[in-house]
Amino acid sequence: MGKGMAYLVLVVLGALALWYSGLLDEFRAGGNLQARETFWREQVQAAALDGGSRAAVERFAARHQLALQCDAVPAGSDLIECLADDPQARGGTATHPMTLQLFFMFYGDRLHTFTSTPRPLE
Repeated sequence: MGKGMAYLVLVVLGALALWYSGLLDEFRAGGNLQARETFWREQVQAAALDGGSRAAVERFAARHQLALQCDAVPAGSDLIECLADDPQARGGTATHPMTLQLFFMFYGDRLHTFTSTPRPLE
């Protein structure tokens, strides 16, 4: 009986430690990263941005209140990568929060690829 009680106390203390550390927040509150990823995929398809101009993507970003940060990859090439964080995406845990980063890859002035991926917040 004494060993059983000791194991029960250890399990309860372990669960409390997990709760206190914030590692269980994801299970309790959940995140919306998958839903936001689906949302952005549908928005880009609805706006018919595939193969669209960079100006059209910039208008799309402004309409959705996204701040694009663009860089040539590698420097001097025709490939331009623009990144933006989804301001409404949330996920991860209290100790390791995540957001959704949107990637717009241009070849010249035309959108070549759109994708999104979760990334940790700094």
